[in-house]
Amino acid sequence: MRRLILFLVLAVALVAGLNIVSRVFDDGRQIDAMNALLHDTSGKDAIIVGSSVGGAIRFDTLCLDGADFFFVLQDVFETEAMVELVLSRPDPPRTWFLALSPGATFYNNAIPASGRSHNRRITYRFLFDNGRHGLIDGDWRQYAVTRVSPALGYQDWRKRFQQMLVTVGLRSPAKPIDTLIWRLDGTLDPALEASLADGQVSDRMSDVNAIAYYDPGVSERAAQAITDIHAHIRAAGGQLYIIVPPASPQMQAATRRHMGAELQTLWQSLDRIEGQGAVVINAWRNPARLYPAELFVDPNHMNPEGARLFSRDIAARLKSRGQAEATTCSG
Repeated sequence: MRRLILFLVLAVALVAGLNIVSRVFDDGRQIDAMNALLHDTSGKDAIIVGSSVGGAIRFDTLCLDGADFFFVLQDVFETEAMVELVLSRPDPPRTWFLALSPGATFYNNAIPASGRSHNRRITYRFLFDNGRHGLIDGDWRQYAVTRVSPALGYQDWRKRFQQMLVTVGLRSPAKPIDTLIWRLDGTLDPALEASLADGQVSDRMSDVNAIAYYDPGVSERAAQAITDIHAHIRAAGGQLYIIVPPASPQMQAATRRHMGAELQTLWQSLDRIEGQGAVVINAWRNPARLYPAELFVDPNHMNPEGARLFSRDIAARLKSRGQAEATTCSG
């Protein structure tokens, strides 16, 4: 019994020591960059939230004074938490663009099988830093892990060891992160499009199937999270535009082959939300035109030329519906 008690005491001391070290030598650049983006949301007319496909929406083309607040690999549960955070701040935007990747609605970053639990912990750390201490989608596991040990895994500790070297003068301080917003440049090679799309869809299906094994209700809760996002924005006097940007033609074709029924269920969910007052522009279901591979930097993300064209199509669609956000600029 004494040995067991000693073991438990040493284990608690080790965890406490690692916790203290991880906080003292924290590399806060990512949280600082996220806070800079958050600060920029107040007083703006419009905002983009959601995942990295938000780069397909350009405020300079839509002629709106807007803020980018979308993040790579973010699931919709984390997006809902971000929306609540922005709405809790002074003078939030009134026009909201939710950039929705269809694949994001099948992910739950709290599940280790997603390979994205680190993203959930970063989101929690950012929310804690801004006084938000609730659970995301009832996720107490990653919440507890983040509370007990802010650093977990090689990447987190590597940055802290580097910070230790900076503290003792053996390494120069790391440069601040310029931006976390993905607006990627380049052109997808049409000759490589099909193979890249097939590889990405295969990887995604592996993730989705693994997540569904542990969390079979994720897609239904994701649809509810989008409904709740609309309710939060509407209660604050705002208008939600749900934008499903195009993927490359081969990416869409491969996804439909593997997830056709799931996509139809998602489209029906978006129809219901639109019936509640949101505006949905779905370039997978009702594209304004064909968006060829040359308008993408990879099968999922549009390049600047593609984003400008798609944003003009957004404005045209809104104009046809009599929406105020229908102006375009030359950007």
